[in-house]
Amino acid sequence: MVGRHPLDNADLSADLDGVMRALAARLGIDVPADRWAALVDAATLPRMRAEADRLVPNVVPVKDRSAFFREGRSGAGARALKEAELARFRRRTAGLAPPDVVDWLCRP
Repeated sequence: MVGRHPLDNADLSADLDGVMRALAARLGIDVPADRWAALVDAATLPRMRAEADRLVPNVVPVKDRSAFFREGRSGAGARALKEAELARFRRRTAGLAPPDVVDWLCRP
């Protein structure tokens, strides 16, 4: 990953475990070793789609809640938002994570 941000992975499904570990490290979150497998499994698109009725926020009515989990590629959510929606997201998340993490989440 020389010359790249440690979270810069175009396809999260290619190395979900590695990206999750890099994100946890970047945010200073200690995860017990025996919890990783369950956490990575819970973060897979098939698992999140299967749990969509429980996981997807009920703030906007949608026909298919599992469609909330579209691609598994970082930046997919940013591409799905209009400019004003992305700006609102950035304002709301500005203090929740380091700027480089928010940039990673919002990149096109």
